[in-house]
Amino acid sequence: MHHKTHYDTLSTHGLAKGSRAWFAQRRARKLGLAQGGGRLAKFREVARHIPIGLDEVLRDELPKVAESEYWFYVWNVGPVLCAYCNEKLTRSSKTKDHVIPRASGGSRLGRENLVPACRDCNGQKGHASLLRFLLEREQARRGRLCA
Repeated sequence: MHHKTHYDTLSTHGLAKGSRAWFAQRRARKLGLAQGGGRLAKFREVARHIPIGLDEVLRDELPKVAESEYWFYVWNVGPVLCAYCNEKLTRSSKTKDHVIPRASGGSRLGRENLVPACRDCNGQKGHASLLRFLLEREQARRGRLCA
């Protein structure tokens, strides 16, 4: 019987959990830079066998693995920017904000309802709708310019 770490490309077998080396190895594996490929390498390998055409994209009929790769890339690999102020986010400043607040039924919409946001914008938006948040922020900005 094989232990999970024999096939799990995201494992950090043999390193002290929480150590600097553990985090570095985990990140390298996620990005596909370490031996074993990592998640992105798995996605690319699967994508080689499942060609995706423009028709599928336009009909919003992507295979689950393509959606997973897209969302992984959005949240972990590419330059992650705040959806509201365009600030470049770091691991510590990145939060997930529900565009349609959970209090208004947004939790049932899945990951399409989540956007990356900085802590400040996420805190300012709170339970407000997107339109209300943007209007209040614009009014505050104009108030600062006029004062």
